[in-house]
This record gives sequence, structure tokens and C-alpha cells, in this order.
Amino acid sequence: MRIRSLALLTTAAVLATMTACVATSEETRPEPRPSVSEEEVTPIETPDDAPEVSIVDSSPGGAKDADPLWQGLAEAAANKSEAYLKVYVHTGNPDVPDTGEATVTADTPDSVSVTVDAKNVDTEKSPFLLIQGTFTVEEIGGSAYTLTTENSDEIPELNPKGPDDEARCTADDAQDRISLAAQDLADDPDKREDFRQQWGASPQVWWGIQKTAISLNQEGGVAGDFLTEACGEYLQQ
Repeated sequence: MRIRSLALLTTAAVLATMTACVATSEETRPEPRPSVSEEEVTPIETPDDAPEVSIVDSSPGGAKDADPLWQGLAEAAANKSEAYLKVYVHTGNPDVPDTGEATVTADTPDSVSVTVDAKNVDTEKSPFLLIQGTFTVEEIGGSAYTLTTENSDEIPELNPKGPDDEARCTADDAQDRISLAAQDLADDPDKREDFRQQWGASPQVWWGIQKTAISLNQEGGVAGDFLTEACGEYLQQ
């Protein structure tokens, strides 16, 4: 059995990246930023026939202004247009019925709730639930939507290209690369789409990066060990 220390990917590592200092005889100066190799990011080209609202992402939950799932559902409902979703949601209640409807809500306070046919919810990565398909969208409350399935087909051209969760979590430079991504996203949230294209192929890690970045900006620290949550199953193999 291969066991890697979970400490490698704890959010304490992110704080260390931010605040570590090196003492000298004259001063205390910031520790040099860890060095990682550049990654080549493959741009995503949207097919002409894809719905205007197409969301392939990991929802961080929480407020609408930070959640692309909520924003996309609101746009589709307002415009009475279809929405294509391939979205992972980390939930505290991952039980999904075999038939009928399922309501998926992130385990972050004040998150959007999505009611959808249970057949369109994949539980393979539970507690990360995957909502996938093309839907019509109806707003039934300020933070609640009902989806009606048009089809369950995937649009693979919209999938980010890159390493999957296992490859990200078990890489030799996982600690530095993932922690730096969280800090860089916290420093420049406007570059979220660039980060999604780079990290979206590893949806659990991408969720952990977002949650850590949001927490750094909101609280000046980290409330929750999101990166260990994202990588735990792979680090204990």
C-alpha cells in the first residue's frame, strides 16, 4: 500500500506559501515562491450548436456572484433558454434516489438548490455529485431552480483538457502546484476562467482550489481543509 502524507495538501501548505519567511542576520524576508514548471493549456472551442448557456465546471457553492452554476441557471431561466450542464457539486447529502427527482445543494451556506431527474445525477465521485445534460430551467425561488431534461448527451468538446484528479493529487510537485494555484486565484479572481481551463479536468482538485481561494479572500485564512478533502482518496491508496 502506498500512503502519502495528507499534510502535503493541507491548506496549511497554502498559508505557508503565503507567509513563510527566512530569517537572516539583518532582516526577515519572504521565502522565495516555490518554482513549478509551466503547463501548456489547451483552449476550449465551443461548438456552434452548443447551448448559449453551457457550464462545465465545479461549483464552489455559496453566493451567486462566486458560483458559475447559479449564474448560468439564472441566465437560462431569465432568457427561457436551454442550459447544458456538466457540473460537480460537493454536497453534505450525497444520497440520490434511483428514480424520480433529486435536489442537489452544495454544503456551503446560502447555496443554490437544483431539482433534477435523478437519472441526470452521477454519484460515482460522491460526495461530489455530477449533474449532466441539457435542460430547460425554471426558477422556483430566489435560490432554487427546477430542471427539465431535454437530453442527457455529453458535449465532449467543452471538457477541459489536462490531468485528472488522481494525477494531480499524486504528482511529485502536487503540494507546490496546487497550493500556488489556490493562492494565485485568490490574488486575481478575474482570471478564474483561465484557471478553469487549466484545472477543470480534475474537478475535485479544482473545487478545492476555488474553495481555498475564496476562503483566503473572505477570511484572511482558511476555514476548512478543502485540498485534503479533494485529494484524500488518492493519497491513501
